[in-house]
Amino acid sequence: MIFCRVRTREDEPRGAAVSRQRLKASGGQALLESVFTLLPTFALICAFADFGLAMFRWTTLQNAVREGCRYAITFQTGASGHQDQAVAAVVQQYTFGMVTTSDTPQHIFVNYYAPTDLTTPVAAPGGNVPGNVVEVSVQNISWPWIAPLSGIIGQMYSSRAVTFAVYSSDILGAYPARVNSVTR
Repeated sequence: MIFCRVRTREDEPRGAAVSRQRLKASGGQALLESVFTLLPTFALICAFADFGLAMFRWTTLQNAVREGCRYAITFQTGASGHQDQAVAAVVQQYTFGMVTTSDTPQHIFVNYYAPTDLTTPVAAPGGNVPGNVVEVSVQNISWPWIAPLSGIIGQMYSSRAVTFAVYSSDILGAYPARVNSVTR
């Protein structure tokens, strides 16, 4: 024969039951633990969003100057008839409105360099001749952080805005068919 014994309240250890008074007193502790959990979680979410948006902005600007450089090496002038203005318009088109050709101060720059001197730009007019190097850049673009956390992480992530400067360069190819020169 097998005997089974049913547990009763008297069988429980003396400290196992939690009193109502203790449950009532622990309400503030749950709130404090929630704050200590949620605050770093939201800080991390904001940091991921901030760094993600900054990377998106930088890569978008980098793609825009790369497309402007590709446009420049083919000596296209667009509707304006001037190569520099057409290149700036292409850069503006690819930046999704982050940069415009009418910005003051100017942010889009197109420079030409002789292959023998890559430190000094060739002065206008001229410079945009086959064999020279074209450099398309977007400079001094400011991006403020969404959630500045200065003092928590230090100088790496501060309340100061990030300033972008992106460059792309290539060698100008030959003039297109039936073209002898292009107005800069």
